[in-house]
Amino acid sequence: MNKGHTPTFKPGDEVSFAVPSGVLYGTVSRLLGEGDSAAVEVEFEDGRKEIKKVRDKALSLLRRASGASEEEERHSDRGRLTDPDIERVRKGEQRRGHR
Repeated sequence: MNKGHTPTFKPGDEVSFAVPSGVLYGTVSRLLGEGDSAAVEVEFEDGRKEIKKVRDKALSLLRRASGASEEEERHSDRGRLTDPDIERVRKGEQRRGHR
């Protein structure tokens, strides 16, 4: 994982925030500013709203509003990996009527 990467948040994204007593979960309600000095307003599950800086290491993106995780979004431009040997065996099994 690239530790220098600062995620870009969007309204509706699900986030977690690490605190000494555990982890708080919430949703980004709005964006404030741009770039490294940007901040987000997070509405936590208990109804509290707090403003957190996007570069705060305790703040993590869990899932986009679209439903994709940060990892899925980061790898969305990649094609699916294929192994010719596995494909050959799978097609042979399909021809024989096995699953």
